[in-house]
Amino acid sequence: MNPYESIFSEIATGLLEVAEIKPNYSDRALLDVLLIFQSVFMDKIYDNQNFDDMPMEYRLEMVESAGKELRKLIHTYTGLDPHELVKTI
Repeated sequence: MNPYESIFSEIATGLLEVAEIKPNYSDRALLDVLLIFQSVFMDKIYDNQNFDDMPMEYRLEMVESAGKELRKLIHTYTGLDPHELVKTI
């Protein structure tokens, strides 16, 4: 088990306890959790690529595509561009 998993679990449990309350997160909070999500997400992509015995060229294309899609998703639903946020924080 990754040493951070227990921390993730504790945070998730705490969030579930107050899920009905608007938390008023900062843009910095979005970047922080995005970094955590990306780390876990890329790890799972890597596992899938290994399972499929995917060539390195396709692995890189897949990861780049995933990053672009995630950036677009965040921008579409929040109006925030993670690349621009990094420059301001």
